[in-house]
Amino acid sequence: MKPIVKYWLFLLAVVLILFTIILGSFLASWYHLSGQEQHYFESLSDKLIPYPILGAIILCLIIGGLVSLLFHFYIIPILRLGEETKLISIANPEHRIEPKGAKEVVQLAHVINESAEAYQKLQTEVKEQIDKARAELHAERNRLAALMSELPNGVLVCNTDGLVLLYNTQAQKLLQQPDKLVGLGRSVFAVLDREPIIHGLDVLQNAVRNGQKNPTTHFVMTVHDGLSLRVNMAPVFDERTDQVRISGFVLAMEDMTGQLSAELQRDALFQTLTEAMRYSTGEIRTAISTILNASDMSPDELNNQRQIIDRASEALEEQLLYAKEEYSRHLIAPSKTENILATDLLELIRRHMRERLHMPVKGEAVADLWLRTGSYTVLQGISQLTGQLQEHHDLAAIEIRIRDFNEQFAALEIHWSGCHLDIREIKRWQRRPLIRDARDRMVSVVEVIERAGGRVEPIPADAELCEGVMVTLSKADPETHFEKQNGPEHRPIYYEFDLFHQPGWQEMGQMELRKLTYVVFDTETTGLAPSEGDEIIQIGAVRIVNGRILYDETIDQLVDPRRHLPQTSIAIHGIQPEMLRGQPTIETVLPQFHHFCEGSVLVAHNAAFDMKFLQMKEELTGLKFDHPVIDTLLLSWVASPHQDDHNLDAIAKRFGIPIVGRHTALGDALVTAEVLVKLIALLESKGINTLEEVLMASAASPFNKLKF
Repeated sequence: MKPIVKYWLFLLAVVLILFTIILGSFLASWYHLSGQEQHYFESLSDKLIPYPILGAIILCLIIGGLVSLLFHFYIIPILRLGEETKLISIANPEHRIEPKGAKEVVQLAHVINESAEAYQKLQTEVKEQIDKARAELHAERNRLAALMSELPNGVLVCNTDGLVLLYNTQAQKLLQQPDKLVGLGRSVFAVLDREPIIHGLDVLQNAVRNGQKNPTTHFVMTVHDGLSLRVNMAPVFDERTDQVRISGFVLAMEDMTGQLSAELQRDALFQTLTEAMRYSTGEIRTAISTILNASDMSPDELNNQRQIIDRASEALEEQLLYAKEEYSRHLIAPSKTENILATDLLELIRRHMRERLHMPVKGEAVADLWLRTGSYTVLQGISQLTGQLQEHHDLAAIEIRIRDFNEQFAALEIHWSGCHLDIREIKRWQRRPLIRDARDRMVSVVEVIERAGGRVEPIPADAELCEGVMVTLSKADPETHFEKQNGPEHRPIYYEFDLFHQPGWQEMGQMELRKLTYVVFDTETTGLAPSEGDEIIQIGAVRIVNGRILYDETIDQLVDPRRHLPQTSIAIHGIQPEMLRGQPTIETVLPQFHHFCEGSVLVAHNAAFDMKFLQMKEELTGLKFDHPVIDTLLLSWVASPHQDDHNLDAIAKRFGIPIVGRHTALGDALVTAEVLVKLIALLESKGINTLEEVLMASAASPFNKLKF
């Protein structure tokens, strides 16, 4: 019961009791008088009755004033003390009560604040102990994050219902599209075909039943835009039970598009080469047979057959050369190459020669020249060559220069002084096995260089001796020598392992508040009247899964309203008209936002305002936002009905939440998300644990009468 209702009931009861006592006293006195006395008092009633009634009214006013003072100085302050004490113990230990009310209540507030100080100190000490105890766990998680973020393959971990529990950036890069989002708590079947995964899970389940301890399976599937993935699938076991039970699975995805394309090209190359050889050798064989079988062939006919053989052999040689070049190009192993600055490569060579071969190296390299090569291969090749040079005792010094050669290649020149090397020795060095390639074959330095399109040439001193070697190396695109990194500065791995143990999607209304998935959103608009033509100019949103705010899964999108932007609106959110030019319109943005909200509860502060703007666009976009909606304005009243203010700034201040980016859509959405997490704890302390209970409690709020 509300305090104001209690106040009026109490006051009415006092008035009724007072008048009942006065009236009862009159009636009791009246019936104890004789008839003559009653007659006498009747003649005096107009003089006797008004004064007791007036006195009773004055007494009621005095008592009412005292009751008002009692409520103002004692009852209401004590109720607020209770709410703020709960706020300190549950949501914000740093909050302190502002003493208001009677002297005794003020003293109680001081005592509670002192207790809060002690509680906060104790909580800090306990937190330090907990942090210390969990340090190893956090270290393990960080190592997992480091490992996962550095993996070249995409990784997804899901529970048996297909909900994503973990993903890394590579998985997001491979699978995510505007209408297919990768995120914690989202279904993997939104981005990958269901049938291969379900079949793979059945295979794993059957293998476990047959006693296999570490079963795996793999398959190839095509995703969007012809992207072909090799998917390796392994189970995750539930360690909480004695029985071996699969609680989820891991998908490791490798992009096979390039490899499959290369294999198709190699097959086509082999088929073309086979046909060309068959044709050319057929011509050669026919010409030779003609020569052998014709004993009286004229010189002109013999010469004609020889020309046929010559042309066919020349065509065959060209085809074999082309096949060799194409085959070498397809054998290049990208994992053995990297982008490196020419100056850095030169420094690596110097250090390697100094530390391993005790050979000083002079040299220079063009600044800001990026190379695409295998630095390990280059170092090993130069080491081999230097070993041959050291056999000449008159070797004085080695000099290395790296310069531009043409648009595609740079030249690495190795010069030596004091001796000259036979060109035949350079050729032996070129053919000497150096490293293993992608097919585990030993290849020479010249093969590795030629596969990348470069070449190795001696720098001659005369016809037989050389004084250096020039190696051409591929240049790297200066715009792509570092892969572009998007998102936050911390390691890009996202996981929520509590989703392993979700019981499944039951009725949303009966689910615990902490187990729901929320999308907290906010809008900035041209004005406050959607029914009169005001439009959305910015949408910001963030997801919450298992009570955890996913700062990496957000929307922050400006919207072109296609109408005038009033100065009064600009003064609030600071969005200028030129910022909206060229931005997508609401017809484009709302479908993306609707997809982002799939399977979630919508949350906003003063949600009626934002929802009205969305509902006004339902006919235009054909989308209906029929998600459950909860309002932090209403929830704040439910949790703390005796507080004076429930606007977002006041709530954030009570909870100790810093406000950053106020009156920007994403900034307000993030603050509202943090408010929601705090409110859930307060609501649970009042016995409100499910979405259905929250909606019922919100309906009783006086703010629920707000309409737009």
